[in-house]
Amino acid sequence: MSSVRNRSSNLGFSFLNSSCLGLLALSLLTAPLKALEAKTPDFENITIELNDAADVTQTFQEVGRGEMDWLWFSLYKARLLTVNGRYQQGQYPLLLDIEYYRDIESEDLLEATKDQWQHLAFAENDIQRWLSLLTATWPDVKQGDHLSFKVMDGQTSQFFFNHQPLDIIQDANFAEAFLAIWLSKDTSRPSLRAQLLGEKPCDC
Repeated sequence: MSSVRNRSSNLGFSFLNSSCLGLLALSLLTAPLKALEAKTPDFENITIELNDAADVTQTFQEVGRGEMDWLWFSLYKARLLTVNGRYQQGQYPLLLDIEYYRDIESEDLLEATKDQWQHLAFAENDIQRWLSLLTATWPDVKQGDHLSFKVMDGQTSQFFFNHQPLDIIQDANFAEAFLAIWLSKDTSRPSLRAQLLGEKPCDC
């Protein structure tokens, strides 16, 4: 009788041990899952923040927009943006965002930029220096691509291709010279300048 009790006791103890071990194993397995579930909203928030930050224009307000036309078709749509939606020369940061309507090779973009700088009578040695910076930075563009130019301060600027950052440019005069293509009073496209400055509407 005593041996039966001992066996029963041992069986009960073994069952208890196995149950405890099972519960412990289950808790160890489910604890990380619960911790992961608790953190899931944070991960979702991080994803949203990263997606939002991917759009370089998000923290800016539009001053104006316009289209660049050549002969009977449009080449691109340009938008000028600042922190408060108002433009004042020499006040930064600001951003110029260009959405292309057609495929254009980088060589053609460089040539057009060179022509505009020559039109604005910049010194030839400055033009060549700036073109070398752009040659190492600009890609070919296709229909729907965005090439954005962000000016952080008077000597620091950066291009973005489809909102992805390209090289930072450290040049005291580059940003002003590049913006002058569109914003100078001597620009070859005064109508587009007026649209970018919000002085003339654009149905675009």
